[in-house]
Amino acid sequence: MLYFTIAALLNGVLTTLVVTLGASLVAIALGLAVGLIRVSTCRPLRWAAITYIEFFRGTSLLVQLYVWFFVLPFFGLVMSPWTVAIFGIGMSYAAYGAEVVRAAIQAVDRGQYEASTALNFPRVTMLRRIVLPQAIRAMLPPWGNLLIELLKTTSLVFFITITEFTTASKLAADTTGNYLLFFGVALLGYYTIARVMITPFVRWLERRLSRGFVREALA
Repeated sequence: MLYFTIAALLNGVLTTLVVTLGASLVAIALGLAVGLIRVSTCRPLRWAAITYIEFFRGTSLLVQLYVWFFVLPFFGLVMSPWTVAIFGIGMSYAAYGAEVVRAAIQAVDRGQYEASTALNFPRVTMLRRIVLPQAIRAMLPPWGNLLIELLKTTSLVFFITITEFTTASKLAADTTGNYLLFFGVALLGYYTIARVMITPFVRWLERRLSRGFVREALA
């Protein structure tokens, strides 16, 4: 029994890691795209981005997953649980990430925009070479927080038939009756994933992207 319990826990951890990685990639790519559209000069595109952000931020993620998995099949669109888990969570967190992108871009000193305009840089070139390199450094800490929240949110995929780490821990606890042990393992497991994998990676990116930038003197 112990062997099968440990195997189930490890499988749950692997499932959580896969969903976290996949959803994170979706959230980062889509969040960056929506955030850039959010600051676009084209009003219809800007309002489309705002609609996307407000819809996904203003509705329950669990209900969104239910809609993707249980409701859309009535309209002929059937998706696997893994597809719903990765894209459902990723699309939801992309809305939060898009606001991080927008805020970081708008926080870049206005003098940078004026200098780019004076040098006759096209808007795309200005964003790519001047604004985004500075904005990305400001995005990283809040994006790190979002990815940790996303990791913990993966426990919701149990409701669309995927057995992830939290569910595996509960099943092990139900089987053995040792709830203190297995829920303690779950708590420590999520903390370890966040502390050992996500946080160091984000800090490494911060250090790497800070090279070549002049640090402001502290008062």
